Formats: sequence, C-alpha cells, structure tokens
Amino acid sequence: LPFPLTRFYATIPVTKTFGETPMLYYAAPMEGFTDRVWRQTHQKWFGAKGAADRYYAPFISPPENRVLIKKKMAELAPAANPGAPVIPQLLAKDGELAAWMIGQLRALGYTEVNLNLGCPSSTVASKGRGSGFLGEKEALKAFLADIFDKTDMKISLKTRIGLNRADEFDDILDIYQAFPVEMLIVHPRIRMDYYSGKPDMEAFEKASARMPFPVCYNGDIFTAAAYGRVSEKYSDIRHWMIGRGLLSNPALCREIRGGDCASREELADYYHTMRDEYEVRLQGNKKVVFLMKEFWHYISWILSEEDRQEIDVLMHLRDGAEFFRKAEEIAANCTVVKGQGFHSEMEVHKF
Repeated sequence: LPFPLTRFYATIPVTKTFGETPMLYYAAPMEGFTDRVWRQTHQKWFGAKGAADRYYAPFISPPENRVLIKKKMAELAPAANPGAPVIPQLLAKDGELAAWMIGQLRALGYTEVNLNLGCPSSTVASKGRGSGFLGEKEALKAFLADIFDKTDMKISLKTRIGLNRADEFDDILDIYQAFPVEMLIVHPRIRMDYYSGKPDMEAFEKASARMPFPVCYNGDIFTAAAYGRVSEKYSDIRHWMIGRGLLSNPALCREIRGGDCASREELADYYHTMRDEYEVRLQGNKKVVFLMKEFWHYISWILSEEDRQEIDVLMHLRDGAEFFRKAEEIAANCTVVKGQGFHSEMEVHKF
C-alpha cells in the first residue's frame, strides 16, 4: 500500500465514549429526491421537532479534469442550504482525486464529508464504486489510506455489508476499523439485495459491537412503531438514518420524537412549496410533473385507501394542466392515516 495502515490502528482506542450522545436522526441521501429544494421545504414545514438533525446530500463525483460543475456545486452552496447541517457525500474510486474534491468542499466551509460505499446501482457498482468497492478489498484499503493521509477533514462512511455475501462483512469491518472514521453508517443489506428482503440485523450487531467509533443504523425505518422496535432492541445506538420513510412521511422524525402526525394542511403547504420551487428552477413542465408524481407516490403511503386510488389516477395523467388540477384536489381533501408509512400496511419487517 502507498500509505501504512498500522499508524491508524495504534491511534484508535477500542473503548466507546459516546454513549451519552442524544438520539440523532439523519435524512438519507437519495439521488433525484433529497436535493436542496426538498431539504429546504422539509425544514420549512416540518422544522419544529420534525427536521432531521443532519441532511446527507446525494453523492457527487469528483471530475477527472478537476473542473467543478457549477450546477452540482450550487446544490451544496452554504447560502442555498441554511438551517440543519448538510453533509456532502462523495462517490469516488481514486483516493488522490477524492482528497482533492474534499479540499474543494472544505473551501466551501464544510468540515465533514461522507464517502459512499453502499450505492447498489449497477451503473455505479460495475465500475467498482459505491458498493462495488466492497468486492475489491485491497483497492478499498488503498483508497481510504490515500484519503486519510491527504486530508484532516472528518470522514464518515456509508456502507453495505458486502457485495455478494454477508460473510464478507468481517473483512470489510477490519478495513474500516483501521482508520479514524467519524461515523460508520450501515445499511445491513448486500449489494445484490438492492432494497428487498429483510435487513441483516446480525451483521449490524457485528458493526455495533466491533467499531471504536459511532455506528449509525440505516434501513427500513418506515414508521415510528418500527423505529421504536429497533431502537428498543439496540438501545446503545444513538444515530439513525431514514430514507424512504421520510419521503413517505415527512413528519416521521416528529412522530419519533413524540409529536403529531402530518396534517392535511401541512402536506398541502409542503406540496405547494416544493411544486412552486421546482417550477422556478426547472425549465419544462414535464420535469416538474415527473418530480411531483414521485412526491405523490411516496406521500400516498400515509393517506387513506380512497386517496391512494385517486393518486393512482393522478399517476396516469400526462397533460400537465390536468395533472396539477387533480393534484390540487387531492392536496385539499386528502386524509392522513396516523401510523402508516412506506409499505407499513404490509408489515414487511418487524425487526
């Protein structure tokens, strides 16, 4: 390896001193969904008890020519992201290039960067990036050594438990344990699972028990009840990341903290603000319609069965004006069903 790993082993204690940390809830990075419009809209309408403690931004990749893309960097501009802290996420394979990009993020004022070692997308993993890195362990060691040698920024990792098999995770944890990682975010599925099947809680327990730094749980927290079950079982975990559950129920963090579910009025304001922001920022009505269809697809999970039927009609509308008329009708009349969430009625996982 170009940089010795032994110096990291010698500096990390095997005792955990973060047990007094309060419960913290993080919004997961989801490409195409959790951009600055969503982040700001979510904070605006669900900020009181309902905002995430951190919003992890969808990944950016360092350009090989080292010329920054203005549009992508604008997503991370501090002025565009007031409120709850935003943590940029980096998807890369070249450690030196990644370290350069981290320097650019530092220049914007960021003090922490998250490395994506979990994206299961075929277009990402087939190039040895994201979860694809987990199948190239020597390359992964060199990559992390390069980054930690060249930057003193706080570095957190978001990982899956393996590429093809869960028994790969022991060796992967050996690699992570060698570095001064700020936090390890574990989505306990292998890459081949994508988002199907049950999270492998045995694998998550391994990470929680072995790592000398904080471990964050991520995966299938769709309702406050689901969170309650898993947090009761893993009472020493203080960090929780929520993805699809927060898109389907924007008040989920508030419910977890003991607050009310979303009201019809809140959802209507939430929808209107997001729609209006996208109409200003995007050119072309079709792009806004596409994004708002995704919005209603997720929100449908916390609404009544009658509302879901109306949203099914909405999804098949192609004319923009007709779509927005129908969406307005749903926003004005929908009924929120407390306790529901993404796939909640199927009771997919009870941890």
